[in-house]
Amino acid sequence: MMLQSLTTLLALGSMASAAPTSMAAARKLLVGGPGQILLANFDGSSFEITGKNQTAGTAPSWMRYKNSTDTLYAVDENSASLNLFTLGLTGKPDLKYTSTVTGSSGVVFLEFNKAQTRMVGAAYGSAMIDVWDVSGDVPKIFKQIPVDGTLGPGQTAHHPHQALLDPTGRFMIIPDLGGDQLLVLDTKDDKYEITSRQALFKGAGPRHGGFITHEKKTFYTVACELSNKVILFEISYTDTGLAFKEISTQSTYGAAFPPANATSAAAGTVVVANNNVDVYISNRLSGNATDSIAHFVFDAQKTSLAFANTVSSGGILPRDMSLSNDGKVMFVANQGGDNGLVALHRCGTTGNLAPKPLAMKALKELVAPGLEGQANAGPQFVQEI
Repeated sequence: MMLQSLTTLLALGSMASAAPTSMAAARKLLVGGPGQILLANFDGSSFEITGKNQTAGTAPSWMRYKNSTDTLYAVDENSASLNLFTLGLTGKPDLKYTSTVTGSSGVVFLEFNKAQTRMVGAAYGSAMIDVWDVSGDVPKIFKQIPVDGTLGPGQTAHHPHQALLDPTGRFMIIPDLGGDQLLVLDTKDDKYEITSRQALFKGAGPRHGGFITHEKKTFYTVACELSNKVILFEISYTDTGLAFKEISTQSTYGAAFPPANATSAAAGTVVVANNNVDVYISNRLSGNATDSIAHFVFDAQKTSLAFANTVSSGGILPRDMSLSNDGKVMFVANQGGDNGLVALHRCGTTGNLAPKPLAMKALKELVAPGLEGQANAGPQFVQEI
């Protein structure tokens, strides 16, 4: 699907509250959601929309930015399109559509290899793993890998949901929600093959994970959407893959904060802070007035992951969240509820997220034209760039 008619709309938005600081001091954010990509500034107390690219029917729910070429790669989970943009960040923000290439349908996550010459896409919608050659100006399919194996209870297809590069830069772990398994993709010598896999308990439904490193040890924690469990593994390296040793399995809500509606509840994304101690998990569709973000603390001495506390996400369906580049702010993208974008202060000492937001942007101000009043039309992706 070529987007020759795609129009880039660049317009300055209005601040939600306090007067803006200088442009140089503002954090620049990339926001994706149904029908649009937004550029935003965050000055510490408010959000300002500085650029828009709107295309009806698309869903740029995940993006990767290659700053060496100013190239932005955006999935469209509603189709088989990988859309390319140039994104200039010096001076006035500039977002321009350049081209579209075709891969597998329903890709929801993109990950670079260490050299940023290959990019892996997890195609939730078609049970495929796309490997792109992104060494040139136009991406080319390098390899496509079908996901197979036994399906989980009630599942009709495999659903790879993420591809995350490990700390060595060699392997990627791909959670398969439909198959209750973790796939290990080996990138060595450009072979990109699934060389090992870890079965999870039936009905786990793994979605997103994160790596934790301590001294010479590597750990991996994964949030499971279907069971609302977070599993901690210790990872050991073999000649061809990864071996998983399960350390613990517990609720993504902690023991004292169960969801109001356990049937609909669905764990979302995982963020591991740079200190390799603080782990954050978004809990969605909890049945509460707003959804939540749970904070867990990794203890290297005890080799444990302990629930610490939870705070409101400020909205409903926090599909994505990410820490600022300096780790001081957690940005949350809510698909529903009152607030689509939320900024929470993170304590550098305890890792706790402050319950009172630094800033919120109303969801109704973040919905693409034609989607007003529709459910779950708010932001699905947010990241500082």
